[in-house]
Amino acid sequence: MANVLGVGIATLDIINELDHYPAEDSEQRAVSQRVELGGNVANSLRVLRQFGHPVEFAGVLPGDADGRRIADLMDRYGVDTRHARRVEGHAPTSYITVNRATGSRTIVHYRDLPEFDLGSFMAIDPTTYDWLHFEARACDETAAMLALVRARVTDQPISLEVEKDRPELDQLWSFPDLIFFSKAFAGGRGFEEPAAFLREVRNWAPQAILILGWGNAGAWMSRPDETDPAHVPAQPVDTVVDSIAAGDTLIAGFIHANARGTGPLASLEFAVRLAERKLGQAGLAGLGPSDPAADPDLLCRLGDLDSVDALGVWPRGGEARGPAPLIVIRDGERVCAWRNVCPHNGSPLSRERHDFLETREGERQLRCNVHQAYFRLDDGMCIAGPCEGQKLQPVDLERIGNRIYLAGRASRQEGPELPQEQSPESPRG
Repeated sequence: MANVLGVGIATLDIINELDHYPAEDSEQRAVSQRVELGGNVANSLRVLRQFGHPVEFAGVLPGDADGRRIADLMDRYGVDTRHARRVEGHAPTSYITVNRATGSRTIVHYRDLPEFDLGSFMAIDPTTYDWLHFEARACDETAAMLALVRARVTDQPISLEVEKDRPELDQLWSFPDLIFFSKAFAGGRGFEEPAAFLREVRNWAPQAILILGWGNAGAWMSRPDETDPAHVPAQPVDTVVDSIAAGDTLIAGFIHANARGTGPLASLEFAVRLAERKLGQAGLAGLGPSDPAADPDLLCRLGDLDSVDALGVWPRGGEARGPAPLIVIRDGERVCAWRNVCPHNGSPLSRERHDFLETREGERQLRCNVHQAYFRLDDGMCIAGPCEGQKLQPVDLERIGNRIYLAGRASRQEGPELPQEQSPESPRG
């Protein structure tokens, strides 16, 4: 699986579903309401995680209650936020009205935060990722980040999502290997026909694969060595339930397929089919075989942990707020778990999802951040600190292949994963 870094935005979406769109200056009762993780890059990373890819988010997360909820949702969905820039401020919120009669959505967005910048990005080593995906925002900063990555990576694809026009956007074209465009952007640039738009963009970005989603007409793709763009038509969707994040799903589907060695055209075919599946359901849950919604008892996967690692997890029914109740430990192929409770005073060893381990006396040990107690990984014994000689409480696990569960709660089914693995092919191929 590809380790994917996504640079962009995460929001809190408040989604009201109505049986028809309201008239101005009217009152109407919503049929349903849900609150979800949103934001273009955050949505794409969530879908990619459902297909088993380790994903990391680089963006701005505020410290208010809504910002903490965004971070909790990202943790719940398996999106790593260690590279997020933490700031004070109001979380970005999107108030979304979904018309059940048509599946269309209207979005009112509020944002009052600084953008993720080059200074924050400099703390990240781009060479450690298999794919780097950027949202076209704050274009001067994005251009600097893209230039840095372009100078440092070799074979890793760099992709860019262009949803809307922005100041200084045109300076970004020369850096990516792939550029995903929206129908709204093409229309804003004066184009009503996909092929004509892509022929024009070929002059801007001669090096890149260009992908253009076009709603119920499917998607088009232009490769550097081809004169005419290729078209993947859409198939009929019986009922369009929800179009929110369909474009983000298309992007995730392409990255997933192409990162696994599938050629660009077949990857686009898979992406279009995945976006159609998304249109037929509310939200993003269950689009991929590794989604917690599809396998709710899954604690984590072996690939979520490094060869020696500790990860805070929430069992089914737990709320991803506050400290994780369990710590899953990996030491090579050995996996075990302890309750996240220090025997000294009952406090959690850590309130962060990844901050449990420290190298001490030449070996990796669990550390309680409250009173600096240290515990062995193999048996949970405290070997230094105020509770020396006491043990962490073990939790029995069951492992099926790469999947880790509480004992007796493992699912025996693994969802299908398409397209099939093919020989590796460059994103430029």
